[in-house]
Amino acid sequence: FHVAVTFAEVTILSGVQVVYDESPKIKIKASGFDADDHDITLDLGTTGATLRGGKDYLVQKDDDGIILKLLTNRRWAILDGRVPPVALVLRSVKFSDSGNTELLPQPVVLANVIETPTVFPSDRQMYQTASNALYINGSGFVGAKFVDLYFNPPLMKSVAYEVVTKFPMTANGEIQLRLRAGFKWSETVGPLRVMGIDTGGGPVKCNDDLGVIVANVVQDLDEHDVSVKDTATEQRIYHDQPSIVVKGSGFNPDDTTLKFSNGLVGEGVNFTTALLTETSMTLRLVAGSMWRANMNNLPGYLTVLAVNSGGGFVAVGPVNSGKGRDVATVFEKPNVFSGNTKIFRTHTHELHINGVGFPLVLGALQLEFNPPLREDVDYTVRVISRTEAELTLLDKKAWSSEAGPLIVTRVNTKGTDDGWIDLPGNGVHVADVQEDVSADVTGGVEIFPMGAKVYQSALSQPIVIAGSGFDSNMGFVFDPPLEVDREYYFNYESKNKVTLTLREGKKWRKEPGFLIAKAVVVDGKKYTLANGAGIRVATILGDPVIESSSDNIHESQSKVVGIHGHGFTNIEDVQLVIRPSASSSYKVISVLEDAIRVQLKPDQDWLPGFLSLNGGDDGKRIPLQVSSINTGAGDVVFDEAITIGYIVKDREGVVCDDSCEFAFDGICDDGTAQDMYYYYEEYGYYMDDFNGGYGAGYYEYYGDYEGNRRLTQRKAKEEYGYGYGEGEEGYGYYEGYGEYAYDDYYMWTDEYRVSACLEGTDCTDCGGVDAIVDYTRPADSSFESCTNTCPYARDGICDDPRGASYCALGTDCQDCGPVGQDNFTVVDDEGWDDDDDYWTFNDGNFLEQTKGLEHNRGKLPKRQRPEVVAPAAMFLTVLEGMVYTIGAVFAAAALILVMRWHNGQSIPFMQVFNPESGVQDIEVAPLRRMPITPDVIRT
Repeated sequence: FHVAVTFAEVTILSGVQVVYDESPKIKIKASGFDADDHDITLDLGTTGATLRGGKDYLVQKDDDGIILKLLTNRRWAILDGRVPPVALVLRSVKFSDSGNTELLPQPVVLANVIETPTVFPSDRQMYQTASNALYINGSGFVGAKFVDLYFNPPLMKSVAYEVVTKFPMTANGEIQLRLRAGFKWSETVGPLRVMGIDTGGGPVKCNDDLGVIVANVVQDLDEHDVSVKDTATEQRIYHDQPSIVVKGSGFNPDDTTLKFSNGLVGEGVNFTTALLTETSMTLRLVAGSMWRANMNNLPGYLTVLAVNSGGGFVAVGPVNSGKGRDVATVFEKPNVFSGNTKIFRTHTHELHINGVGFPLVLGALQLEFNPPLREDVDYTVRVISRTEAELTLLDKKAWSSEAGPLIVTRVNTKGTDDGWIDLPGNGVHVADVQEDVSADVTGGVEIFPMGAKVYQSALSQPIVIAGSGFDSNMGFVFDPPLEVDREYYFNYESKNKVTLTLREGKKWRKEPGFLIAKAVVVDGKKYTLANGAGIRVATILGDPVIESSSDNIHESQSKVVGIHGHGFTNIEDVQLVIRPSASSSYKVISVLEDAIRVQLKPDQDWLPGFLSLNGGDDGKRIPLQVSSINTGAGDVVFDEAITIGYIVKDREGVVCDDSCEFAFDGICDDGTAQDMYYYYEEYGYYMDDFNGGYGAGYYEYYGDYEGNRRLTQRKAKEEYGYGYGEGEEGYGYYEGYGEYAYDDYYMWTDEYRVSACLEGTDCTDCGGVDAIVDYTRPADSSFESCTNTCPYARDGICDDPRGASYCALGTDCQDCGPVGQDNFTVVDDEGWDDDDDYWTFNDGNFLEQTKGLEHNRGKLPKRQRPEVVAPAAMFLTVLEGMVYTIGAVFAAAALILVMRWHNGQSIPFMQVFNPESGVQDIEVAPLRRMPITPDVIRT
């Protein structure tokens, strides 16, 4: 008789792997392989090709499934003429005892096959820090999602350098690495070897255990020991100032060349070097040139990126991040345009002056008048735009003591004594001052201009109008219109004073601004004031409104809190009371009309010590509330404090600090934010001047021009035959234009960027500790959470941030699932067994090179931003020293007493503390004559 044998279906459990075409084995997690090795028959191959069992590979049973072993000189896929990756498909599984029974329900993609990578040797010379880029040439890069390199001496990826080549690569070319500022290609001089490479299929050894030399690292030259000082604060210049001074060290007195971020060129093109020492360079501007050419971007900084003192250009800042050293603050040279505005001596409350170069940031507009006027005494000034300023007359002041022309004689915007510019002739005529309109033509009434600040409705503040000739039957016509008894009450107090009281539920103005008395009504007749221009009687500020928020604010890790709302004025006037924080623990650092930024002071917490959440319940939240605000017209105390967030416990294990050199500059400098954000109002522009008129020739040789063609030193030599220096480390010179072509120390138009600081060290500017996104949560409705636009979509591996993180969230939907679901696939990283020493490393020191910052953070040198010692801190330090000194004195005295007691000597003053002593024992003994002998000294 025959026994019927039933075989279970074969189920493939492992996900899609990435393997090289020469990978020695593929390990497959599976169930149902209930047969001996030699009884298993597979139909395995790629499109148009089938691999033969026993000829191309062997099958070996494993506890978790099977292992496919590639035979010598065989490949998993023939990639000639094909673009990797190529899918390796398991089409069929049969056992010899199962006959023709198919045990695999449907074909399964086992792996994506890519070419086995190799690295080509190079004798390129690299300086330890002066060389900013390293190129790795080889093969097998096509189709790679990433490239990991294992160096000897070790180099940590994402720490010391970044791979900036764009992936996926479509051709075998060069992998470009950029050095991060503050790190070296090697701590020691000598060959730099690539010991292994991983393009997705696991680490592969290069040249067995010898590695491949890709560069010869040499010590920086003496000429590379060069630095430039930040002097932007002390050197404030106009855009056409004849000369500037660049300070630093290591300059070559014979020849030193600078590279500026805005593309300024020396050698007589834009400037010449007038004086050169080891510590300073005096640069003289060429006629027709400007230190910054785009006036719309000023005020801004003049930034030096690199210096060549004879050994090639050396970065003086994080050049791979587009940053350098700010050597000057550049202002547009200001000018004032003439005007014939007619103003009254005291009745006109404001005057608008037009011109150019009026700064919104980094400086202030200063004017000198004839007749003299003093800022903040007679008037205030507000810059509206680069070309317009508004002057407001203060209460009880006049534009002039008598009628006549008002002339601006000098202007200054950079705030230094040498910043005053004499205007042509005797000055520029900006207004005609006329005598105030007499009360005789305004019904016997005169109104004095007033600028008292009141809120629109908050605090229900009254407005006091001062003048003369008032009576109880008069009235006013306001701009904007206000209706007496309907919006306000008229209270006559005397012939010189009237008080207006706002009705409940009404506002002095719908929008902030001046309240202008346009006319008065006397005995039923309307008289216009100031010839119809009106007289200011109050300054109406917007009611400060704060929006509530439920954002989490970590007790000490959240350094800046944003308060949103409207009705905010300026940083000088805004005051906040935030509870439960101590008033000394925070400060206001910026104010916009709709936002206030509050910064936690160093070594402070949002919570007082007795409320600290550290060590407590993770779920506890304490509201952070604003109880009152003053924007310039008085304290507005809220009936119920407004919650602007909830203080939560600091996140354990999260490294997020602000030790970055560029922390708190409004730009994310640690690479964790894809889009930089910027606070123009506080920091000014860092923008270049390419749009400022340096001309097409500049683009041709420095930027993307002529069909986005990028001209590098290498291309310059090929196309134009210019350039000098050793190899490609020198700089090029194009005689037809007299301009330098940038070498590979710094590629001007390069889009590659390496973050200026290490990840997690510019915490506040990059979004704070909560910037880490929880990708398992559903996205909001405005987010398209399921597309397949990722270049690696539908390859069986989740490639958005929930998986391999090569693509944007939600763009690999087929492999990852919609955002908010956790059924996505992950990379199966078990790979091959470690017994294949030819393919894999057993040395963990090499494998750790590519594990990123968090894994290697403990190996980093300690870098701290310099701290400025505050007066309070200095006082506490001195006080602490005094305490220690006094303690030391008492300790010494105690030690002396103990020694006297130990030696049997009397202890002074102890009788005072003897309870058996009488009063007579404590009394001072009478003086006695004591014999003096040569050998006895009594004390």
